[in-house]
Amino acid sequence: MKLRRRLGIEWAGVALVASLIVAALIFWNSLSGFDNLLYDELSEYDRPDASEEILIIAVDEDSLAAFGKWPWPRNRHADLLNGLADAAPKAIAFDILLSEPGNLDEDGALAEAAAKNENLFLPLHFVFPGSNGTDFDIKEPIAPFKQAATGIGHVNLLFDRDGVVRRTSLCFGGIADRTESVETIWPHLMEQVYRSVNDGNSAAFDRLNNCQQPLLMPYANRGAFSRIPYAAVVNGEIPTAFLKDKIILVGATAQGLGDQHPAPLADGGTIAGVEIMANMLNDIMADNFITPVSMGTQILLSLIPTWILLIGFWRWRPRTTILVSFGLVAIILMTSALLLSWKIWFAPGAALVGLALVYPVWGWRRLQVTSDFMDEELKNYHSETPDIPVLKASLGPVDLVTEQAEELAHAIKHMRDLRRFITDALTNLPDPMFITDLDGKVKFVNKLAQTGFEDGVQDLALDDMLTRFVTPDDLGDVRDYLALDQQLREHDYIDFTSLHDQVFAMRRARVLSDEGELRGHIHYLADITEVANAAQEREEVLQLLSHDMRSPQAAILALLDGQDETDENKRIESHARRTLALADNFVGLARIKSSEFSGEEILLSDLVIEANDSLWPLAKQRGVKSTVDDQSDDAFIIGEPSSLYRSFANLIDNAIKYSPDNSKITILLRNISIDKQPFVSVAITDQGNGIAEGMLDNLFERFASDDADSKGAVKGAGLGLNFVAAVIERHGGTIRADNVRDGGARFTILLPLAPEPAEAD
Repeated sequence: MKLRRRLGIEWAGVALVASLIVAALIFWNSLSGFDNLLYDELSEYDRPDASEEILIIAVDEDSLAAFGKWPWPRNRHADLLNGLADAAPKAIAFDILLSEPGNLDEDGALAEAAAKNENLFLPLHFVFPGSNGTDFDIKEPIAPFKQAATGIGHVNLLFDRDGVVRRTSLCFGGIADRTESVETIWPHLMEQVYRSVNDGNSAAFDRLNNCQQPLLMPYANRGAFSRIPYAAVVNGEIPTAFLKDKIILVGATAQGLGDQHPAPLADGGTIAGVEIMANMLNDIMADNFITPVSMGTQILLSLIPTWILLIGFWRWRPRTTILVSFGLVAIILMTSALLLSWKIWFAPGAALVGLALVYPVWGWRRLQVTSDFMDEELKNYHSETPDIPVLKASLGPVDLVTEQAEELAHAIKHMRDLRRFITDALTNLPDPMFITDLDGKVKFVNKLAQTGFEDGVQDLALDDMLTRFVTPDDLGDVRDYLALDQQLREHDYIDFTSLHDQVFAMRRARVLSDEGELRGHIHYLADITEVANAAQEREEVLQLLSHDMRSPQAAILALLDGQDETDENKRIESHARRTLALADNFVGLARIKSSEFSGEEILLSDLVIEANDSLWPLAKQRGVKSTVDDQSDDAFIIGEPSSLYRSFANLIDNAIKYSPDNSKITILLRNISIDKQPFVSVAITDQGNGIAEGMLDNLFERFASDDADSKGAVKGAGLGLNFVAAVIERHGGTIRADNVRDGGARFTILLPLAPEPAEAD
């Protein structure tokens, strides 16, 4: 998860930076050189046809040779217009600037000739920057010519950064005079010509929201438009029928006249301004302009391939990614060409840069993150991996990434060896074992657990596994055990009998990941058949002791009842009772060690008083007064009444037996706190001779006896005190014995108080 999170952050950073770079390249048109070059190449495959209606009357080299150097006197232009008036063309665009006055007679003659032509259009042009702080100055034809012409239009050219004329606008608008706030719009000269011929705006003009939007002009092949020399027309060499119904463009084509401009043609040369006008008019007439996509659309289309590749980084292998990258490059170029055939221009440069940028940058960042992660994980691996016998080959010096790759390869080999080591260890365990995943499917099973399953148990459901293994009588208990959702304690397990009459103790443990997430469970089946058989035999022995040994002693006591109290009879009765008590203590001790604790709330003072009252006849016979002093404030404990009762009865019985006649026994109950934990203390004190000092350390062991070191008549405790110690320990308490300073023995028992109801909940 750490690697994925780091890679996700790096990926988001690469995506953001790449997107911003692509958008910036489009916004500042930084790749116009590449895009224009590609546009020029693609345009070569689909040149429009030149309209036969368009005719260029060229001021060419032959005309200059005939009439002399440029500029010619304006009466020469008057001769041309007089000749054209007789031919009746559809329209005339006179692409020669007439913005400055000349000879009055010549200007008058030219104006008179211009007036004879019904659809004569003259150019105006703009000078940037303008005078007196204006954006531009307008250079219109002088008044006589403007009045004689049908209309005027601008002829300014739009140059790209490389100086090539690829674009034009159907109008030009702006505020020429800062004293006025009204924006003036001047249609292009070719738009004016189209309107005069077709009685309305061009389709391209009406389609645009802003007629000043630059449009790409498809160029016909060089020399595709019909062209005749200026001098030939003036000299009457061209029949008027040839000029009739033509749209005539008059302009300079000779190289030395300065009206030559670069155009997007394959030969890379220049063409005359009048031929550029002819191409523009041709595009207006055929509605053949190419519309560049808007900036928003350009950014969106350019980012799509980049984001496809970015998303693919998470899904594809490197080989697939590089193939997809080349495929996306091809798709971008084909999309640009396809849209161009539909008269839409999508500049592919930014999209290609996005692909070229994001692939190596992401490869670099992913390699860096992966290298850092591998370095960290290999360090953790070397510090945490258990040492097993694995040979490591000595490698020569290499670069860092190769070294990490070799370290990783060694770590993988080490993990394989470790996996084999663990698998062999689990497979050859002396007891059945299997592992399930979170869906309850068996994912691993050792040899013993697979015995008898000829069809295999891999991916077998846990419930089916249990059905094939556990007897129906125990199946419900096993399922209840496995249904426990809480963390199992150390000694939690369930016993069951298998279908082969074997007894197993099942214990389930959690399988956790390095981050502590639950991944499955291990089920270990310990074969306790021999232990179960031994327990059954022990139970039979206990029954023998409990019944077959008690019965003769009880019969002896019954026979002595009513007999004369002779010394022999008293001695026989004493031995019989002692044997009977020994059997009871032994059976009780064995049972509490083999059974689980099952406690309930007990009012301890009542239980102690009851045990004391049960021994009242024995105490009265000796003249011993046994009293209970309850200062425990009705303290409750969690305990097993039967074993506790018997334990206190044993202690009080011992106190009575080892106390002198007519003495006192004090039983004190009180509440105490040890390390802030509440306990109830029961102290039983007699006035006997006390306990031999040598016996205090092993007083509660089995068959302890102080016959040799006793201060008086105190005898060994046998199994009684060992039984008492076992019961008190079973209840979470403690017992200790000491001698009172004034004489006598004292046994102190500490038992934990029962929790309050709210605390217990």
